[in-house]
Amino acid sequence: MFALIALLAQLALIFVHRSRNKLRSRPNPRALYTGLCLVGIAVGWAAIGRPEITWSDGPLVLLSGLLITVEAADAAAKLGAPRWADKALCLLCGAAAATWMAPGWIPGA
Repeated sequence: MFALIALLAQLALIFVHRSRNKLRSRPNPRALYTGLCLVGIAVGWAAIGRPEITWSDGPLVLLSGLLITVEAADAAAKLGAPRWADKALCLLCGAAAATWMAPGWIPGA
């Protein structure tokens, strides 16, 4: 599943960031990251065929696609990634998290 791969990559990024503990004077754009993650989840949900959202899938999608992705985007920005990388991470990992709702391993298969 794409969601599992994206989740593991995000967790690795967060752990690297926390181990380096670099401090920068950048503003904290968590509201922007949250909005972009929600857009990514919606796009991913539409891309996999708009499956029914169940109580078993919803929290998993929000945990991996929203909470962890926002933290990973913040880590990417603070680790010195290009200006666009944190926003792209929010959109792509949000869309990847939507694949938790897919009925199989590969959407559309």
